[in-house]
Amino acid sequence: MSDFDLRRIREPGLLFADGETAKDPRGGLLKYGPRPRANTEEEVVNVGIVGDSRSISMMEELLRKMRTGIPSNSNRKRWRQPFPGLGVESRLQFDYQTHEKWKGRIRQKDMDKIAEIPDREERVQPSIRHLKHQIAGLGSQTPPPDITFVAIPERFVELCADPNTDTDRIQTKNSDFRSQVKLAGMEASTPTQLMSPKALRGGSDVQHRSEFAWNIAVGMLYKAREGRPWKTASFDSQQCYAGISFYRERGADPDVRASIAQVFIEGGENFVIRGDPVQDIASDEAQTHLSYADAKRLVESILEKYGDYRDSQPNRLVLHKSSNFWPEESEGFSDGAGDVNTKEFVTIRNHHPLRLFPEGDNPPLRGTLALPPDRSEGYLYTTGYVPEQSVYNGPGVPTPIVVRPHKEYFSGDYRRICREILTFTKLDWNSSDFCKRLPVTIGIANAVSEILAEPNADDINLQTHYYYYM
Repeated sequence: MSDFDLRRIREPGLLFADGETAKDPRGGLLKYGPRPRANTEEEVVNVGIVGDSRSISMMEELLRKMRTGIPSNSNRKRWRQPFPGLGVESRLQFDYQTHEKWKGRIRQKDMDKIAEIPDREERVQPSIRHLKHQIAGLGSQTPPPDITFVAIPERFVELCADPNTDTDRIQTKNSDFRSQVKLAGMEASTPTQLMSPKALRGGSDVQHRSEFAWNIAVGMLYKAREGRPWKTASFDSQQCYAGISFYRERGADPDVRASIAQVFIEGGENFVIRGDPVQDIASDEAQTHLSYADAKRLVESILEKYGDYRDSQPNRLVLHKSSNFWPEESEGFSDGAGDVNTKEFVTIRNHHPLRLFPEGDNPPLRGTLALPPDRSEGYLYTTGYVPEQSVYNGPGVPTPIVVRPHKEYFSGDYRRICREILTFTKLDWNSSDFCKRLPVTIGIANAVSEILAEPNADDINLQTHYYYYM
């Protein structure tokens, strides 16, 4: 390791209400409140709930507990703050309300009819249809709910989940229950949040209630406001970042895939771009690569959408991908970007066998970057000991991710590239955790791919905002 260049990238800050900054999402919310700050009047989120009578009651009970606050099960307050509650006195600065017209009830007799179907997989589609019908009904109300919780009935899991697995997840060979619910929310223009029976029941095998409440509240803020509880404090203006991923439609030709881009612009605004169907170019890797024409079209679409948001073109375009950039792809991405001044293409891989063992009891610091002598790639610790929380919150020994810049399309500034990646690990508004392991440009793009892989996704006018996918 003596030939390695070791350095630490400083922890990125986040912006909260009134332009105040903090490094910890929860700490910033508690001290300053979410961004954009609510008006002088209390902000109220209209909540819809779909489920059977029991699951709706359980969801309502959880929301009532959230209103009064939930203590933490940890004595390490900087790491696990208690949930502060909702309402006028809460630092989260919002409350919720629900109404009978925003409740979509699955009837017992409908579930009994599904139970009469002998084949487990054949029960899945009628179960989904009942949920879709209720979600559509809520979306047609005036006003519609700001967010719809889909409290999955326990009976649906009993009838449709694979009994040979230890999960509540419902899948068939060609369809995924969660993805279908997300698509139904898009059709009804109401962001959804799935709640499994296990999550509603609580218990030792799921997140502690205070942690659960934190994540639900942050998701409610993001989905209801169509905006961000916090934003990045570190990105310059006229920057465009995109994570590129691929998916294959479930049940379709395995050689035909499509591309998507999860695009972020300065401040954290983001949207989804679905590329054209692509035929994988010849490759010895077990990975998908774009042809020149497909790569060019995808970046042109990204910049066109960027122009809709900013009425200009970016000065810098950064592309993240989990696979290597092949020459044909790189040329297409570059030509599609046209006159953009700076283009940087970065491969990000989830694992590397490198391990650092510092002196003392603590693991490597989050933000530690190890550069080998040839500097062809770097090893970045996106997890590790976090001084801001005085803790390493993870199992086992932390491991780095691989950051591999393109040889041609790279400014040479590892510090800047890695600090941006660290920032992107803090922009998953589906969670209030300090950070995630992977940047959202990669992690979210993969999650969105799961939904777009549904066979009927092509028949839907897809929403571009991430809050419909999370």
